[in-house]
Amino acid sequence: MPRRYHVYPDEFQILHVLSTAGATILAVGYVVPAIYFLWSLAYGEPAGPNPWRASGLEWQTPSPPPTHNFDRIPVVTQAAYDYSGVVGEVMELGN
Repeated sequence: MPRRYHVYPDEFQILHVLSTAGATILAVGYVVPAIYFLWSLAYGEPAGPNPWRASGLEWQTPSPPPTHNFDRIPVVTQAAYDYSGVVGEVMELGN
């Protein structure tokens, strides 16, 4: 669209309306998550070390993790995406 026109041609009016509608939808798409983020900062509860009670090995280490992640070799006894809350066994390094 050329610049510095006093009046744009009528055949481009629908394109301007669609562009404005798209920009409005995009703006709402930015504002709504920002509101949720600010709300959770102000009123949200802090999450614990394993808020989903996941059984994956990455959730069994403290935060920040130690140098070698585990003091003892972990033994995996269930699927990685099992959210039952049961933590697997840990085996001593010497065994």
